[in-house]
Amino acid sequence: MKDALSFWLEAGVDGFQVRDVENLMNAPLFLAEWQNITGSVSGDKLLIAGTGFSNLEQILSLLRFTKDLLLTSSYLSDRIFTGEHIKFLASQYLNVTNNHWCSWSLSQAGLLTSFVPRHLLRLYQLLFFTLPGTPVFSYGDEIGLEAALPGQPAKAPVMLWDESSLPNSPGSVLSNMTVKGQSEDPGSLLSLFRQLSNQRGKERSLLHGDFHALTSGSDLFAYVRRWDQNKRFLVVLNFGDVGQTAPLAAASAGLPAKVDLLLSTQPGREADTSLELEHLKLEPHEGLLLHFPYVA
Repeated sequence: MKDALSFWLEAGVDGFQVRDVENLMNAPLFLAEWQNITGSVSGDKLLIAGTGFSNLEQILSLLRFTKDLLLTSSYLSDRIFTGEHIKFLASQYLNVTNNHWCSWSLSQAGLLTSFVPRHLLRLYQLLFFTLPGTPVFSYGDEIGLEAALPGQPAKAPVMLWDESSLPNSPGSVLSNMTVKGQSEDPGSLLSLFRQLSNQRGKERSLLHGDFHALTSGSDLFAYVRRWDQNKRFLVVLNFGDVGQTAPLAAASAGLPAKVDLLLSTQPGREADTSLELEHLKLEPHEGLLLHFPYVA
């Protein structure tokens, strides 16, 4: 295995993904060794490990001898879709991993649509891109690709670049399901994915910032990301089936009375609108990415 890693790294591959690592004898030692080999060739080479574990103690045991290893797992995939539960899971993971760099996913393999109802896909995109650490997606998650589509191979679904992507199932692919169609629609899932990726890549608070969860009710999950004197970000996610008023004005003395809207997971809101936190209302299954300036 070590020879194979070295060979392909020297040949120019960008990295490796290894799944079901819990089945290895002495898995933590192997992962540490493989991570060292990957990093020794170049700092931008990547090792992604995957496990079927969902238990936090078992997941942490795999990370014993590694530093900032990207480990995908089933930790968040228990299908309890409430803001309070997601807040508990995310906060618990961040607390016990301490200074380790985290990675966020729903499984080591499989599409988001296999684990999350379609009406929550946008919330999970916003969640993963704004939690501390690295979001890990499967190809196709950016457009909401479904493995159950007629004509799709179950284990390796075809990426829907355009309406001709499944020639054996004519008419089964609509334009709004494809990369081409969604690229032309500013309100599409793909457009949201690109916006979030762009913001995470350029904003220090989203890349490196501290995480502060706020008290926000059973259906809501709200948190602040802040770093040094950079712009602050407030994320509010409504997992509920009804509209919610977010009780955030008194949740933290560090929040201003007004914040500016960067984006919503749902169309209809105008970017850069100033919103009063005391009267902040979210639609069903809506997520908001808000920002406010650092004040000395």
